[in-house]
Parts: sequence; structure tokens; C-alpha cells
Amino acid sequence: MITKSYGDRRIEVTEAAWRVIVREGLDRTSIRAIAQELGCSTGVVTHYFRDKDELTLFVLERVFENLLEDMKAYADGRKGIERLERILFSVLPFEVRGIAGWQVWIAFLGYAIGRENLVQKHQKRYDFIREIIHQELTDLQAAKLIRDDLDLTLEANALIALVDGIGTSIVINPEQFHPDQQRYLVQRHIKTLLLSSLNANE
Repeated sequence: MITKSYGDRRIEVTEAAWRVIVREGLDRTSIRAIAQELGCSTGVVTHYFRDKDELTLFVLERVFENLLEDMKAYADGRKGIERLERILFSVLPFEVRGIAGWQVWIAFLGYAIGRENLVQKHQKRYDFIREIIHQELTDLQAAKLIRDDLDLTLEANALIALVDGIGTSIVINPEQFHPDQQRYLVQRHIKTLLLSSLNANE
């Protein structure tokens, strides 16, 4: 008989919590509900996580890890503007996993209100994503693929806001944006950064 490691069992608890959050919402997610999802006692859950906040943060970290893995996979072997597009596409909810990840992400935002430590941890994740996009824009500017007059911090924030808006809309109304429309909106914004858009306005 194969005995599961502490880490494996912790991941199982996390995945059960993820399913409960997506199905019931974070406000109705409890240690008891997660234990029922796993078919175990609450003591099993609290053996791996002290309380709901610790478990919620770990679930969010799994979402974030998946996001970074997808960004890396989508960008692999890509260069220039296509690389930036692919990185942004990886964040959008094209796939079922993406939608579930967005549901957890947005649920956490609401839960974090009034809990300053949770807000700060979430801010750090946004900061990390912003740094990735800012670096991509810096590389594109150095390669003379986008305009020299751009405020790259502002543009990185604008791209994050665009993706956030699309993702939030999909969670609320899954039919609002077809995957092709999601790609189009990203590509339309990126076109405003290109050297050709500056020349067209002169």
C-alpha cells in the first residue's frame, strides 16, 4: 500500500477547498465543508491548515502557481509582440481551469476586504505579474518594436486592468466574451503600443 506524503495530502485538501470555493463561494466555504468534500473529519483538514485564512491563502497560491506555469508555457519559444500576446492570453479564461482559477481569484478579493494582511499578500501577487509584463514591454521597447514615448508602468497596469476586466466579466457572464473576442481585445490594445500606430497618428 502506498502511503501519501504530507505534501500530497496537503494538496488534496487544497484541491477540495478549491472545488468548494468554486461551487459554494468563499463566504460559505468552511473547514467543515472542506472536510465533507474530502469525506474526512475536520481534524484532518486542521492538521494541514490551522484555519480558513491559512487554507484560503494556500489555495490562492496554487492558483497563482498555475498562472505562472501557464504564462511560461505560452511564452516558451515566442519572441517579440507575439510573446507578449501569448503571455496575456495565458491569463485569460479560455479553458475550464482558467475559469475556476478566476472564480477563486475574485472570491479571494471579496474575502480580503477588511483583512489587511490578505490584501497585502494579494497586492504582492499583482506586483509580481506587473513586473513580468513591465519587463516584456521594456524588452519590446529596447528592440524598437513599441513606441519610445510610452510610460511602461502605466501600460503594464493598463494591460492588467484589461485582463482583469475580461476575466471578471467571464466569471459573472460566461457568454459575454468568446475566446476569439478575448484575443481580439488584447491584440487591439497592443496595436496602440506599436510604432506603426504612432506613425498613423502623425
